Amino acid sequence: MNVPKILSTHDVARFCGVTPRTVLRWVDAGVLPGYLTGGGRRRIQKGDLIQFMRGRGMALPDELQPVRNRVAIIDDDLLHLQMMQRVMRSMAPHLEIRTAADGFSAGALLFSFRPHLVFLDLVMPGLDGFDVCRRIRAEPQFEGTGVAIVTGHMNAPVRRRLTELGADACLPKPFRRADLRPIVQRFVPAPQQSERAKAVG
Repeated sequence: MNVPKILSTHDVARFCGVTPRTVLRWVDAGVLPGYLTGGGRRRIQKGDLIQFMRGRGMALPDELQPVRNRVAIIDDDLLHLQMMQRVMRSMAPHLEIRTAADGFSAGALLFSFRPHLVFLDLVMPGLDGFDVCRRIRAEPQFEGTGVAIVTGHMNAPVRRRLTELGADACLPKPFRRADLRPIVQRFVPAPQQSERAKAVG
């Protein structure tokens, strides 16, 4: 969905999970910047809403995210984590990447970071990759999150089980760089040229 730059109080209410009356109070109190149209309607700029929500620790819906760019890499092999980060950054410099080294840390990372794409190992301390994949697919807030399994234990039965759990891609270790590109392009496409120009400016 392409969100317009100027929003109505009903739009803001939907994004914030409140009533339009609450939005009116925010605008009237000067808490949320807004203005009146010639017809007496209150309007809010998208950028002001994003700043308002971030300032109050409110989660931004994907529609308000400037670009889908959050990637999580979950693997207990430190060398593999570092190598994956280097490859991902050289392939897509706009990515924000965070890592976890075990299944339990992965849970905390997923809920705080809310990645658009997860690269996940299978054999780790704590919860294994099967369990993490299952939990991702059980959470409505991760409905659009891509899950790519990268493991040295890939075979036909494992691939079949992962597909049944909802994994979007299954890659063996060692993987080829070319195998990563279509996954990244599908779930974290590069920002448009206009967005890049804004970031540079």
